[in-house]
Amino acid sequence: MKPGDLRLVSADGVVSLDERAPSDPADYPTHDFATHDDEFRAQQQKIERLNAYYDEVVAELLALLNRDDDEVH
Repeated sequence: MKPGDLRLVSADGVVSLDERAPSDPADYPTHDFATHDDEFRAQQQKIERLNAYYDEVVAELLALLNRDDDEVH
């Protein structure tokens, strides 16, 4: 399907302008924001832990490479 080709989209797949998300955040249910915030924080913590792990791995690899260079010379 090419972008903009509506011939292949079923009527159920098309969203009318009346079904758009509300432009005013006050119209959203509050529990959705809390859930999304919690999920975002959990993902952010996972990313921070992964970054710390990768930093440790890179530091260990660099130390091994430096040690091997010292042993060769």
